[in-house]
Amino acid sequence: MDSANESHSASLETNTSSITLNGSPTSGNSSDMFLYDDSSMSDGSLYASDQENLSVPRRRSEYRRLHKRRMRCPQQQIQQRQAANLRERRRMQSINDAFEGLRAHIPTLPYEKRLSKVDTLKLAIGYISFLGELVRADRSGPDTMLSGVTNNQNTGHEQKKIIIRARQIFDATGVPTVEVDMVTELGLFRVGVPSTDQKKIAEAVQLRDNNPSEFFGMGVTKAVKNINTIIAPELIKQNLEVTMQKEIDQFMIALDGTENKSRLGANAIMCVSLVIAKAGAAKKGVPLYRHISDMAGVASIILPVPHFTILTGGILSSNGLPFQEYLILPTGAASFAEAMRIGSEIYRYVKNSIVSKYGVEASYVSDSGGFAIPLESHRDALVFLTDVIKQCGYIGKAEIGINAAATDLYKDGAYDVEFKNPNSNPQDYMSSDKLAEVYLDNIKEFPVCSIEDGFEFDDWAAWSTLTARTQSQLFGNDLTQTSLRRIGLAVEKKAGNTIALRINQAGTLTEVIEAYKMLKSNGFGIVVSDRWGDTDDLFIADLVVGLSAGQLKCGAPARCERVSKYNQIIRIEEELGALSKYAGKNYRGQV
Repeated sequence: MDSANESHSASLETNTSSITLNGSPTSGNSSDMFLYDDSSMSDGSLYASDQENLSVPRRRSEYRRLHKRRMRCPQQQIQQRQAANLRERRRMQSINDAFEGLRAHIPTLPYEKRLSKVDTLKLAIGYISFLGELVRADRSGPDTMLSGVTNNQNTGHEQKKIIIRARQIFDATGVPTVEVDMVTELGLFRVGVPSTDQKKIAEAVQLRDNNPSEFFGMGVTKAVKNINTIIAPELIKQNLEVTMQKEIDQFMIALDGTENKSRLGANAIMCVSLVIAKAGAAKKGVPLYRHISDMAGVASIILPVPHFTILTGGILSSNGLPFQEYLILPTGAASFAEAMRIGSEIYRYVKNSIVSKYGVEASYVSDSGGFAIPLESHRDALVFLTDVIKQCGYIGKAEIGINAAATDLYKDGAYDVEFKNPNSNPQDYMSSDKLAEVYLDNIKEFPVCSIEDGFEFDDWAAWSTLTARTQSQLFGNDLTQTSLRRIGLAVEKKAGNTIALRINQAGTLTEVIEAYKMLKSNGFGIVVSDRWGDTDDLFIADLVVGLSAGQLKCGAPARCERVSKYNQIIRIEEELGALSKYAGKNYRGQV
């Protein structure tokens, strides 16, 4: 019996020894599991080689497992810890170096001194994908990139690589529009152009898909395709520097070959033109507004008077107001920041008054941010705003602007101020002379300083006659539509004394600058104006400062796509510091 027990014990020991030496993964021994080789992981690094070690399990030898503790002496442990600490310090230094590299190469606003690591990572998310595309394009050849000689003094073989890619995005009203990204050696630059609410007769044509099954025909995939397959590849062959704005714009105009840019689309051409300007500013190492002022020949930077939309009428509402917008202009402010304070306080006061008198539903705003309150007449609106200015304590600092949008009233050679009434009497229509008297009376009785689109855009005689009768601002927007031909007619006929510039009406930045030069040389005031279907892009804020236009019409101090432009000018004013000048009462540049 004892012999049998001894035999059984020996057999058990042999089996146990066999299991231990074989190191089966199914062994019940907890110390005998598969282990990762941590020889390169003592510093906790995340390099590629470490990832490879993590991905392939490796079994430690039995000898190493049994004798590891015995082989290590205190001196060896100290050396290993020192080596691990050194690797950790090197790893952290490499991370910091990487962040510094990203900060140096990701484009930021010129007045932002540094970015936090979190902000750097946010910007890097989009930028890194373009860097990868840059590498792939570099391997596949130059046929997808715009190339240019880096330095004229160097050999012609040294070139920079640039990627241009367009996409369809959405404007503030949910309508598709075009956005372009451009990557240069200085980083990523991006521009989205505003949509048009209604095509004007003389403005450049925005290309739409006209497919009723998608976005009611408002898609812009054709314009996007024209950028990616025609404009960018053809620009590549020209080997132009991004600072050569005029040459690039002229090339795109010639490439389109139509008078109104209907082949490639003004939305496509303008978007590329604007992103080139952003890249050109970075190439010169100056803020965008400085780059624009250089191109326009502007010597002194002037910050604009904002036009804040407060009340909405006309075709934009069902109330009794015949004219489209009633605005506040803080002409008496000492700085742009103070102008923003005046505008925002008046806007808030009006909103609170509307809620208390008409209910919260009446405080909902239009696309431009104006309130469509149930007022019955034009005079009621002027009385209301005059009282608001008085109650807020801004008499002499804030004035009223009227956007009549009179083309909407024009019927059979006269103006129907009751056009919302389907049963309006034609005998009550106003002649242009009678309508002019209404404007002149408003200027005398109320603090009205600006009349926009007071007559139909082809009623040239009415424009010229009223211009000769008043020194107040007569502001043509629909009148000229940022068309060089129509601006020339306005100058020739002395129709109005101030003209609006809209970037998406002209087609290229160069044409906008040419229009600016024509107006300035003939003593006209200038208002840089936004568009109904605007985006969150800030280009027009830099444009109005760069041109020192003196006025910016950008809607109410509400809705992000509009407030963002105002905030950009606040930043620019802060950057300029003591050198900043606010247009104030000289908003038309008369002096």
